[in-house]
Amino acid sequence: MDFFGKYLAAAAGLPRTAAGETIEITVDLMLAHDGSGAALLEAWENRRAKMYDPRRLLITVDHAFPAPTPEERRIHRGLADFAQRYGCALYNHGEGVLHQVAEEKAALRPGMIIAGADGHVATAGARGALAFSLTPAEFALVLQTGRLKLTVPEVLTIELTGAFRPDVSVRDAALVVMRDLAGVIAGKAAAFTGSLAAAMSLSDRMALCNIIPESGAATAFVVPADEDAGRSHYVIDVGGIEAMLAAPPAPTNIRPVRELRGTPVSVAVAGGCSAGRLSDMEIIANILRVHPVHRDVTFIIAPASRTVANGMDAKGWSSLLRARGALVLPPGCGPCPGKHSGLLAPGDSAVTTTVRNTPGRMGAADADIYLASPYTVAKAAVKGFIG
Repeated sequence: MDFFGKYLAAAAGLPRTAAGETIEITVDLMLAHDGSGAALLEAWENRRAKMYDPRRLLITVDHAFPAPTPEERRIHRGLADFAQRYGCALYNHGEGVLHQVAEEKAALRPGMIIAGADGHVATAGARGALAFSLTPAEFALVLQTGRLKLTVPEVLTIELTGAFRPDVSVRDAALVVMRDLAGVIAGKAAAFTGSLAAAMSLSDRMALCNIIPESGAATAFVVPADEDAGRSHYVIDVGGIEAMLAAPPAPTNIRPVRELRGTPVSVAVAGGCSAGRLSDMEIIANILRVHPVHRDVTFIIAPASRTVANGMDAKGWSSLLRARGALVLPPGCGPCPGKHSGLLAPGDSAVTTTVRNTPGRMGAADADIYLASPYTVAKAAVKGFIG
């Protein structure tokens, strides 16, 4: 069996599985956060059930922290009461974004089965984990039973080869995958393999798996080098890829940066679960070391975790970024979920490393959001325009 089928079968206690088959699998790790916290708490209380295993549950407070409204604070307190009652892990002191905290704290491993009440739990696929996004109601059932009913998705194996150009990164490659496989990848498990995938840093693998679910993929993961990836359906040589971005109004509206060169920018955002790791901060620091933030741009940076923020401090990047005109937020999601800290007003045009650019995602519905790599975002922040 290929990697995906082998571990799904093991989790289901079956000799093998097939695409389209409905199975029930044992979940190793459950992930939740304050963004869906209110709905999750309500769904759980409605079940009036006993939790399967609180040791398998990890919760972060990251979407709206510190609380910008009394209602958000109420959710935070509710999650703290919940964690105390059941004895599960709660990170609510600024430790960072759920997906980065899971990487740092949860000992992720190949074939690990993860269920999460968030659309980007596939970030754990960087370690070869098989992670599935659920609604709060679906997640509450998993909390009760420790099992997830799943219709086995077809595997789409994507082989990545070659080497990136200097101004191109894995984020650009992910956008090309979403563009070229639009209509093909939806509902499937995206399995990445090939010489480039094997050589990528953990940070790059996380960035790749993080955004692919925006294409409608059921999950995304990098196949370990010693595992059977199955037959490659698509081969992409990244050497031919140029800098890309997703233009309004959807993450799948993908175009080369050169086609939008000169588009004015009023806000730039980097960080969070998509591009808030130390390697991303290095790219940004190197650009701002040479050029300050443009006078007409607000550049907001959100480290993915306390560990990342501490690393930035140790290298002198935090003070450099502030001195050059950027605003460094506490670790967390930052403006991405549209909760607080940098919301967009009507007429704003933002270029960001975040995961979604649907109207109203980060504030006003008539603000424009362009999704791009840390390099493209930082360059726009110092120029005042895309390109």
